[in-house]
Amino acid sequence: MTELLHVPPWLFGSIIVIVFIVSGVFGLAAFNWLIRDRIHLTETMNNDIIFFASAISVFYSLIVGLTAVGVWKAYTDAQNLVSEEATAIGCFYRDIGGYAEPTRTELQHEIRTYTDFLITVAWPKQIRGEATDEATRMLTKLEQDLVAYEPKTAGQQILHAQALHEYNEIAGLRRKRLHVIGVGLPSVMWSVVLLGAALVMCVTYLLRVQQTVQFVLTGCLAMFIGLVVFVIASLDRPLSGPLAIDSKPYQIVRDRLIDLK
Repeated sequence: MTELLHVPPWLFGSIIVIVFIVSGVFGLAAFNWLIRDRIHLTETMNNDIIFFASAISVFYSLIVGLTAVGVWKAYTDAQNLVSEEATAIGCFYRDIGGYAEPTRTELQHEIRTYTDFLITVAWPKQIRGEATDEATRMLTKLEQDLVAYEPKTAGQQILHAQALHEYNEIAGLRRKRLHVIGVGLPSVMWSVVLLGAALVMCVTYLLRVQQTVQFVLTGCLAMFIGLVVFVIASLDRPLSGPLAIDSKPYQIVRDRLIDLK
């Protein structure tokens, strides 16, 4: 399942939808073959079946809808977190620009190296669900060099205090981002989503309608549920799923600020 999360979104969605359609259609075929004739369903029972199917569908729709809203909010929160971290790096780089030489060049070089490492090394690992300790070591080295600096004027003291504040913000935002890598819907929620999908489809098997029509309708219902599950699964892991957030905010900071000549 973990490897499936790292395939392209179109392939991930196709696999989920196909699995739901095949499961729904084959489930209906198995029901017709093994069970239908034993329980003696008639067309007069369709209204009662539709009533109960509608009730189950309404509750399932509410659960899935709230779940989708929840994962979408988590996804947008992760986007904001990434943007805030990149912005903090840019502000930190600008603050260091007010330091005296050679401290300014040394610290700005370390910030540039750290940003480039995030883009080229840490982010690809993060998309695979992995974290790296090398970025932590780089930030620790940067902190040591920053703390070692001794401001000599009142203006430098104010600038140094602001730089320390920006550094702490970067470290805090990075820790939050690392926590988001492994966060997703709990297994109990996935159980409700998947078992509820199976229940909704199974109830429709009880309807007594023309067989070809029933297979087509079951396939359409399974496709729709599969699409909804695809959306939830894709957004569930914003930093390591099929729709993982990219490193573009950091690239913008590097290309349009740090490397700007």
